[in-house]
Amino acid sequence: MLIELPCGILHDGLVYDKVNVKELTGKQQNYLVDMDLVANNLGHVTKLLEDLTSDYQTSEGLPLNMTSKEAIWKLPTEDIEFILLKIRELTFGAVMALPVSCPWCGHQQTKKLELDKLSVTPLPDKKIRTRIIELPKSKLTAEVKLLYIKDLFDLYKILKENTHALYTGSLCLSISKLGEKTNVTQQDLDSLPATDLQLMEDAFSTLRGSIDTNIIHDCENCHKEFNAPLPVMDPSFFVRSLTPSI
Repeated sequence: MLIELPCGILHDGLVYDKVNVKELTGKQQNYLVDMDLVANNLGHVTKLLEDLTSDYQTSEGLPLNMTSKEAIWKLPTEDIEFILLKIRELTFGAVMALPVSCPWCGHQQTKKLELDKLSVTPLPDKKIRTRIIELPKSKLTAEVKLLYIKDLFDLYKILKENTHALYTGSLCLSISKLGEKTNVTQQDLDSLPATDLQLMEDAFSTLRGSIDTNIIHDCENCHKEFNAPLPVMDPSFFVRSLTPSI
C-alpha cells in the first residue's frame, strides 16, 4: 500500500513523502513479544519500520537512494506514528476497540475507533524542518527542530529513568541550538525563564505536523470527559483482540 506521509524525508533538497507499507507477518509478531526489544527500549518499532516499509519516493515518483534501515532514521516522529497506524490498519482493518480506564473513577470501558478517519495535519511546508526564535527574557536565539527516531529513544529513557526532569529533559530534544551551543541538554534549559521555555514549546507545536492520536472519551460511569492517547508505539497496539466483531 503506497501512502503519503504527513512530513516525509528531506534529503538533498527533495522531500520523499511517499512510502510503501506492508502488513504484519509472523516474523514481526515475534518482535512484539521479544522482551529484549520491547522491555528496555523501542526496538520493536525500528524492526517493524525496517521490515514493513519500502520504496520511499517523492510525490513525482523519484526513488530515495537508501535502504529502509537507513531511511527510518530520517523519519520525523509524526511519520512514524502514521506508518504504525497504517500497519495496524492493513493487518487488522481500520476499526479498533480501544480499552481505556477513566482517571476520575477507574471505570473500564472500550471505545470503537476508525483509524482511517483520524485527523492528520501535514507539515505546512515539508522543506522546513527548523525554526529560529528569539527568547525575550534570556536574550538567546533558539533553533527548534522536528523530532526523529533517535529522539524517541532518548525520550523513552527520560520517561523511565529521569522523571524528575521530564519537562526540560523532553523539551531539549526539540532544540538543535541554543545561543552558540548545539548539544543542548536539560541542564541548559533548567535555568531559563518559564516564558522562554513556553515560547520554544509553542514554536515546536506550530512547526510540526500532527496526527490526532489523543482520543477524547466520555466516562460511561461518572460521565466526566478525559483524554487517553492511542498507544501506537506499544506492542499491544498490534494485538488482534483489539479488533471488534462487526
